Amino acid sequence: MNILLGISGSIASFKSYDVARQLVKNGHSVKVILTAGALEFIKPETFRYLGIEAVYLPTDDFVPGNLAKTSTVLHIELVKWADKLIIAPASANTISRLAMGITNDLLSSVYLAYGSKPVLMFPAMNTQMWQNTRIQDHIKNLQALPQIGIINPVAGLLACGDIGSGKFPEVSAVVDLIETFDPTLPKKEKVVITAGATASPLDPVRYITNPSSGAMGMSVAKAFLMSGYEVTVLAGHQCTPAIDNLLGHPNFKLLKTPTTELMKQAAVKVFPESDLYISTGAIADIEFDTATIKLKKEAMGTSLPFRQAADILKEILSIRKKQKIVSFAAETETTKEVFQEKMNRKPVDLMIGNKVANGLIGSPEVQGFQKAEGEYFFVGPETIKGPLKLSKLELGKKLVAWFEGKITW
Repeated sequence: MNILLGISGSIASFKSYDVARQLVKNGHSVKVILTAGALEFIKPETFRYLGIEAVYLPTDDFVPGNLAKTSTVLHIELVKWADKLIIAPASANTISRLAMGITNDLLSSVYLAYGSKPVLMFPAMNTQMWQNTRIQDHIKNLQALPQIGIINPVAGLLACGDIGSGKFPEVSAVVDLIETFDPTLPKKEKVVITAGATASPLDPVRYITNPSSGAMGMSVAKAFLMSGYEVTVLAGHQCTPAIDNLLGHPNFKLLKTPTTELMKQAAVKVFPESDLYISTGAIADIEFDTATIKLKKEAMGTSLPFRQAADILKEILSIRKKQKIVSFAAETETTKEVFQEKMNRKPVDLMIGNKVANGLIGSPEVQGFQKAEGEYFFVGPETIKGPLKLSKLELGKKLVAWFEGKITW
């Protein structure tokens, strides 16, 4: 993606170095426009070492060499080049100028000429400035435009020492939202995704779980958000903290469901209104009679009585109507017989199989869990294909294509 990153005058502008660098690492082409205010905080030269294609100053539109008869108009060329315009941070001054259509520098000229292409703004300022009625009026006017997405600042300790709203989000959250939020996309169907590992508590101190990190669930969620779907994630006890990065996305909901029972209750509640259910979560399948105080070793004996926990997928299958369902089969044996037996017990529209190991028994190598990529089998009602080596985000994008009927398995 070609990303035009506009940086305005805010103490948060120093974070734009990391935003730009991470976008480049993720494979995007990035060009930077600085306002006069930004130049009070950061140096344009620094971006040259971060893989940025070009850095432009506020008055570069008016450089004599750029005004020759044969030269192009810079702000128009940048508009044509960019797939998405990002203003991060967006200061009170820049927000006000853009809302009123004032074009007195390169960034504002680009914005005014940007037409219906997607624009994301990340305001950052003191709480009193953010809550000022004039700024809020400008925010409302900008948000009324269908191509504009404004990510509200977060609450926290501000540069001035105050605690309140107005803080620039974490860099990883900014990058995730840049990659997944396109305000010009129409809303599509609703998708429910389970993510991470649930826990089976034994007492207030101990519990049993597994190594699942929730990275698969987050990657699948990102893939569907990129395509305009409304996504609800049911996050287990052990789920990557990065899932919180998506909370600023208007099409994203996050429900914390640490135990299997809580995840089941949430799934049964949200599933009827969904169009697609994807079970990436590593759900604990046993549970205990939970003690209210820590069990002493002497009182536990040599065995722990347990029972089967709720089978969430089985419950979902029993109440499905028109929805499509995708399950994940994490197995130590990835044979046709294993996958077919599981498909026969819980017939879904598509099952994704992969090999897993926690690295604590036998080979010390961890497989499947906490890996950026893996080898996956695609199991349909009558066919099994694979293994196919993919990153988790690539797998998520294939699920989007499958749901939209662009590929079959």
